Amino acid sequence: MSRTGRVLVGRSVAELVGFRPGGDFTVGVEDELLLVDGDGELGGDSAQLIASMGDLGPSTASPEIFLSQVEFNTPACRDATALGPHLSRCRGRLVAAGQLAIATGVHPTAQPGRFERTRSPRYDFLADEFAGVLRTPTSAFQVHVGMPDKASLLAAYRRIRNELPVLRALAAGSPYWHGSDSGLASARAAVIRSYPRVGVPPVLRSYDEYEAAVREEMGAGEVPDYTFVCWEVRPHPRFGTLEVRVMDAQSSQHHAMWLVALVRGLAMHAAESAPRADLPPAVLAANDFRALRYGLDTRIVDVDGRMRPMRAIAADAIADARSALVGEEDEDVLNAAEAYLDAEPEPQRQRRVVGAHGMRGLLRDLVSRTVGNEWAPPVRCRGVV
Repeated sequence: MSRTGRVLVGRSVAELVGFRPGGDFTVGVEDELLLVDGDGELGGDSAQLIASMGDLGPSTASPEIFLSQVEFNTPACRDATALGPHLSRCRGRLVAAGQLAIATGVHPTAQPGRFERTRSPRYDFLADEFAGVLRTPTSAFQVHVGMPDKASLLAAYRRIRNELPVLRALAAGSPYWHGSDSGLASARAAVIRSYPRVGVPPVLRSYDEYEAAVREEMGAGEVPDYTFVCWEVRPHPRFGTLEVRVMDAQSSQHHAMWLVALVRGLAMHAAESAPRADLPPAVLAANDFRALRYGLDTRIVDVDGRMRPMRAIAADAIADARSALVGEEDEDVLNAAEAYLDAEPEPQRQRRVVGAHGMRGLLRDLVSRTVGNEWAPPVRCRGVV
């Protein structure tokens, strides 16, 4: 049956939501976790869990379309260093409630179609539309950066759009699906690619172009509002943020926090710098596939048209973010981002765990990393190179 969103078609997005400043490069995250039983298999009821956890203070918990999934939403914080304790507190409440969870892009052993669904008007709409492509729970680590004005929003959008494959590669951590090695760095990315209104974000050089692009997709999909247009990076006018959706859920809270610092630093750097060229959609799509397939172990097309190693382009992005964060606590958080370029990537780490301890060992490992490691800010060493 055809859906209709015609009451919205042809109207300005600004008429519907309006952009309002969301902060001076503040940050908040949506931390999606998969609920599991004692064996690490999918299990749990997010509604019952949320009711049992009580007040989370400035953070909130909400259900997702999959019943065995919960999303924690942190408050807007000045930087990643201030945000870290909120993430630790939320995950800690799971332990207090007696609920195990894993933060990974795709549950490693869940079988296709074997899930229960949360009922709500929004989720009923999506489940009816998606049909069989809604085949396994996926989890993301989504970062919001508060934008002071439209010009900063579009500058940050253009820069981070180019860097999406880099962020994909740095955050990739879901090599297993349905009990087998997918051969990918991010199996979640392959699943998400099958959903409508996701894909490669369009080239946008003005806020008017954003409104026009969203209006077109809303009309073509007959969806009720702009939040159903889920590009991997998108303006979120209602919150006044730029929302980065490309990253897999992160079992390591330390890894999660340097990703936040990187995204924030890139947004700040873009607002302070001349606009860069925009990668063509076909090139960006090719780069993104290489990122989901190989992670950091590949080459992609840089913004200047050269084919370069992913790690080299990532190093440049980290350096740009660092230059915008000089003197801030987040500058030190990026030390871990630089170290990761020389470390064992998460997909390879998981494959090593499976090789040594089997799939059950991986599930235990992911549970332990998700709820057992709290965030601690790096020690500042002034004057030390």
